[in-house]
Amino acid sequence: MPRSHDRDAIRAVLNRDRPWSVYALGDLDPEYFPHTRWHVVPDGSALVMLYVEFQPAVVFALGHSQALELLLEEVGETELYLHVRPEVVPLLRARYQEVHEQPMWRKLLDTARFAPVPTSAKRLTASDVPALERLYDDGDAAGERPHFFLPSMVERGVFTGIYEGADLIAVAGTHLVSAAEGVAAVGNIYTRRDRRGRGLAAQTTAAVVGELLRREIGTIILNVSQTNGVAERVYERLGFRRYCAYDEGSVARRRQGEKR
Repeated sequence: MPRSHDRDAIRAVLNRDRPWSVYALGDLDPEYFPHTRWHVVPDGSALVMLYVEFQPAVVFALGHSQALELLLEEVGETELYLHVRPEVVPLLRARYQEVHEQPMWRKLLDTARFAPVPTSAKRLTASDVPALERLYDDGDAAGERPHFFLPSMVERGVFTGIYEGADLIAVAGTHLVSAAEGVAAVGNIYTRRDRRGRGLAAQTTAAVVGELLRREIGTIILNVSQTNGVAERVYERLGFRRYCAYDEGSVARRRQGEKR
């Protein structure tokens, strides 16, 4: 099937499940759309999207398994980063030898339950990026550094942070914000390891959410590992609830002759 370049048709499919499709909807914005490849079945019941600005490319899927199986036949990448529902993983296992899954929760903000938090967090700008990078460096040793951060996200989205002197010790931000589509994905949340347990993540995240609501963004989500109960409770107190399970992770094909 030929790739789709019709943003209106793609949007119609994605709007059937907006909370699950937040990232894909955001990728319809003109600055992101050139980095995407869309495979859509003719009746619009399923689609697969590849976001190729990152390497490996991120794969997103929406729709029933039978149609997705056909679409995945068109994906030729030897490696992919996963952003898929659990029922899609077996389809990928049939095509890739190396599969690594991280079970996640997609959480959706119930705006009626949002609880603002008193905070000293300030809006971050491009001038704060060096301090932000130093803060994220703190996560390298424990493998906690945010995976999908680009400096351009600070200006494109909403980032708030808390300073201690000249040092940024806590931050929350967004992966994307699309005013045109009315969606936002909160992420890039990190607190320095020696400053945890003080409610700083709640303060920075609440400040980001408050700004998104001020902008009248209607669908706000964030993602959390299913093993991170502490973070999940923080987000639930702010008004986020579980929407669905999904998997992050990676898949890869072994090169010819390569052993396990």
